[in-house]
Amino acid sequence: MKKAIMAATIFVLLLATLSGCSSPKSDFTAALQKTAENRQYTTNVTFQVNNLSESYIKKLGPEIDLNQLKKSNIQYKISVDSDSASSYSASSIHWKGKKPLDLTIHALQNSDDGKAYIPVSDFYDASDSISSLLPDSAARIFNQVLDQNKDLESKYLNLFETIQNFSNQTIDTETVDRQAKVLKKMEETAGIAIYSYLNDLDDQHFTSKDNGDIVLKLSKNEISDLVNSVISKLDDNGSVVALIGEIDGSTQKAAKKKWNNAQKSIQSSLKALTENKAQTLDFKLTLTPDSKKGFSKAIITTNFEDTKTKDLMDFTTTIDMLDYEKVPPMPEGKEIVSKKELDKAISDGLKLYLSSAQ
Repeated sequence: MKKAIMAATIFVLLLATLSGCSSPKSDFTAALQKTAENRQYTTNVTFQVNNLSESYIKKLGPEIDLNQLKKSNIQYKISVDSDSASSYSASSIHWKGKKPLDLTIHALQNSDDGKAYIPVSDFYDASDSISSLLPDSAARIFNQVLDQNKDLESKYLNLFETIQNFSNQTIDTETVDRQAKVLKKMEETAGIAIYSYLNDLDDQHFTSKDNGDIVLKLSKNEISDLVNSVISKLDDNGSVVALIGEIDGSTQKAAKKKWNNAQKSIQSSLKALTENKAQTLDFKLTLTPDSKKGFSKAIITTNFEDTKTKDLMDFTTTIDMLDYEKVPPMPEGKEIVSKKELDKAISDGLKLYLSSAQ
């Protein structure tokens, strides 16, 4: 009887142990699921060049070298509050070339109506960097306009109204609203397609490191399959065609034709890549799971090499899930630069330009 009880106890413990076991793949997908469930989050994405063949560097310009590229990076930081359908982002360029550049532009956006606002203070904070990109005469005018309109520094620019003011083209707010909803639908569709593809991969693609990190590796054939899977899902729900039609102001038939041509071009490039034995494309994602955030860090390395032409590209994209930083409230009323105030700033610039040309 004791032996039977002991055997039953061991069996129960074994079942409990087995049910508690997890694989690198299940840990990976669970981390992604947990991250997707977060209603509020802040993430920072950094893109950096590790290596680039001379043939590609030459296309960027005569004054650019690999050392400058390796020291530079592009960053995108965003805080998202799904409950208020709002986000606050910072897009930054850090260039360590002969003329260094550190430029950051923030954007406060409402994903429900698509409206976006840029703080005017960004132009004051980045005045030196912006001036370095302009001819001397234009830089002087730019800084004088800032000096003459300091009362706007604490306000926000309505992005679409500002574009409308400069381009003299009317931007329909209802169109912006529709486009925002279509983009949101596309993001959701692409995200589900990527998750489904990764979830269907066999276990050998996922490995665990001693520190708990999970590594996913994909070959060029698998990358091709993943991209085709996303394209197929986007094609099925018709969101891309709808967006093209909205942007171009074209018929559904014309938008569909444009999308079909784009698909064929992408698929042709992927086919050429997979069939070219001289070309390799390696993708490696290292994920650090986190019980609250889903994951705390993801490092993606992408390496392309052509042994025949000696072309080479090696990039790293680092995604850091940070502690949540609250999204500022949407600006209202006098917090937004009015058309009259914007017209004055533009007029100031024109007057300065005309006086300098005399």
